[in-house]
Amino acid sequence: MRNILKQYFGFDKFRPKQEEIINSVVAGNNTLGILPTGSGKSICFQVPGLKYPGLTLVISPLISLMRDQVEALNNQGIPAAYLNSTLKKREIDSLMANLEAGHYQFLYVAPERFNNGEFTNLIKRLDVPLIAFDEAHCISKWGHDFRPSYQSIIPILKSLLPDAVTVGLTATATLEVQENIQELLDIGMENVFTTSVARENLHLNVNTTYQREQFILSYIQGKPGLSGIIYAATRAEVEKISLFLTDNGVDNVIYHGGLGKEERNRNQQQFVTGDTNIAVATNAFGMGIDKPDIRFIIHHNLPGDIESYYQEIGRAGRDGQVSECILLSSPRDINLHQFFIDRSSSSEQYKDHMRAKLDRMIQYNRTSKCLSSFITKYFDPDEYVEECLVCSNCKNSERSYDMTGEAKTIVELTRNCELPLTKEQTIQVLRGEMTENVTSHSLEQVESFGRMDSYLTSEINHLLEEMVLRGYLHLEEEHLYTVSKSEMILDGDLTLKTVPFRKHFNEKVDISTASSPNELLFRKLAETRTLVADKYNLTEEDIFTDATLREFAKKMPASKQDMVNIQGVGNYKLKHYCPHFLETISAHQESVFVTE
Repeated sequence: MRNILKQYFGFDKFRPKQEEIINSVVAGNNTLGILPTGSGKSICFQVPGLKYPGLTLVISPLISLMRDQVEALNNQGIPAAYLNSTLKKREIDSLMANLEAGHYQFLYVAPERFNNGEFTNLIKRLDVPLIAFDEAHCISKWGHDFRPSYQSIIPILKSLLPDAVTVGLTATATLEVQENIQELLDIGMENVFTTSVARENLHLNVNTTYQREQFILSYIQGKPGLSGIIYAATRAEVEKISLFLTDNGVDNVIYHGGLGKEERNRNQQQFVTGDTNIAVATNAFGMGIDKPDIRFIIHHNLPGDIESYYQEIGRAGRDGQVSECILLSSPRDINLHQFFIDRSSSSEQYKDHMRAKLDRMIQYNRTSKCLSSFITKYFDPDEYVEECLVCSNCKNSERSYDMTGEAKTIVELTRNCELPLTKEQTIQVLRGEMTENVTSHSLEQVESFGRMDSYLTSEINHLLEEMVLRGYLHLEEEHLYTVSKSEMILDGDLTLKTVPFRKHFNEKVDISTASSPNELLFRKLAETRTLVADKYNLTEEDIFTDATLREFAKKMPASKQDMVNIQGVGNYKLKHYCPHFLETISAHQESVFVTE
């Protein structure tokens, strides 16, 4: 394998996990590789494709991606071709004849090509030992770029080529997407190979400025000669930003679906060759672009999910040099995403899934914790992470609250407990709550029980997340564990600071002192909101505002039908959040009735 790597691609050694994936494929195993953008995923099917006799069939989602990869293979003396809608009939006829004659080692096709009977009949007659799904997340209905045609061809391929080995490759697969791909492509867990999505050379930044165009202009003017992409959500915004930059003397090209094919290709080529350093584009731009020296990527708008954002920023710094990834946004971005989700013709289940993804993107935009760790944990909740020290949050000068004392208490509890605790149990023990979660394991007897009884649930949750995302605790399979770095806290070797987060400092809040039944219920509802916000990793305001909770307390709705008429309750919140509040209201009414 190393000889093929050196002979055709000029590399002396494989990158992490490449060799393991290749060995699995060559051994005849259906295989899944999840590698960061820019880490050489195509090598993982090209090397075994060169070892196998016959044709490797590559299922690819984009015409530009096919063209670029085929051109690169041909330049290396490897016979490859693509078959898509850009070819004329005589070109297709010639290509099919060459396929029949065995002239190609690689054929790139879009999934829609399998609707053509002439093509499928030809494929059935050919020697095709290997099928590669490039951008394999497109297979999964839970992937951020799901394509039904990708999924629909799987049974066709199994029927046409029952003995072929299948390899899927992607950079953006959550555990849910990974499991879905495994099921669809018959891939065992032992043949799944992943590396961390973290890329140390990408410096992440969230900027809350309202003057987004001016920020972009000033940033580019401060980085003369550097190559970068500015992503915008709509064609109109692309045109607007491009015109603003041009008017201020910044040369740039644009790219979006409204341009003609020739203009898109010309603009892309200008950017790739370095004739123009700046591209302003929608998210249609970038997949498959082989430009290693993109030094910055700025998002003018909030993307709809973290997978899309990660894939887009992954186009920066492929040469391994430091590159900046800056996220700008406005409140209107969230409303626009919600509007498109609501108006979608997709199933309610899928809409709910997209709303959950949007919620996580909003959390990324608002979190005060390490941005790199946040993304890593999103893709693999069980991966151990440490703060990157270079993102805008790690460098935030507002980290002024000394949390060293609280951190020591948390580490002592986690280390000294005989059984690993979940975050929920940890919070309940520290707050001194006599819940079944606590008493069933006799956790009320531990020394740390009630030691942080003046803290809100959300406040302890903030501390736990801070410690996990900075590497002082490890969260795996929903349980907390100490690590070697935890000892630094116990030894007093460091001071740990976070952004100010406390709402109450000295007294424990006793809701029984409420002055009226409505006020008492409001406080109970506020506690419920805290728990729900922790469950969904959202801010409390994202669940319901105080005004909405006061309406709940005043009107005491008994059903979802009652709740939907209250300001601030939409379909998504009605389904996911309201049951928790209905339960609180019902329990409150029962307690009042018993008292009376």
